[in-house]
Amino acid sequence: MDHTVEELEDLRLKELRKQAAIYGPHTDPAVLIEIQEISHRQRKGQDSERRFFVNQLDYQFLTDVVAAALVRLGVVEANQKADDKKRLFRQLVHDLWMVAITTMVFFILLMQLLKK
Repeated sequence: MDHTVEELEDLRLKELRKQAAIYGPHTDPAVLIEIQEISHRQRKGQDSERRFFVNQLDYQFLTDVVAAALVRLGVVEANQKADDKKRLFRQLVHDLWMVAITTMVFFILLMQLLKK
């Protein structure tokens, strides 16, 4: 069966989205990145009426990556409870990540508001 490149990308995207749906916040970040890349390639050339949709997908991608990172960080923290000094360091790193993530989300939302 001969498929065009676009058809193969559609099939790959469909399978990656199934994986993301099955694993939820535990989805491998590489899968999320590939979904974003394929979606971006497919959106190239589309008119400006769909820009809001593109921004919404970018925001969804960001929230999925953040959720996966926070779940992994929680697992790491739960597995290493032995040492209080390490726990304090991990808490500091966790707090810094939360500040960075909050700043990124705020910046993206601000950029979306300014585009409207």
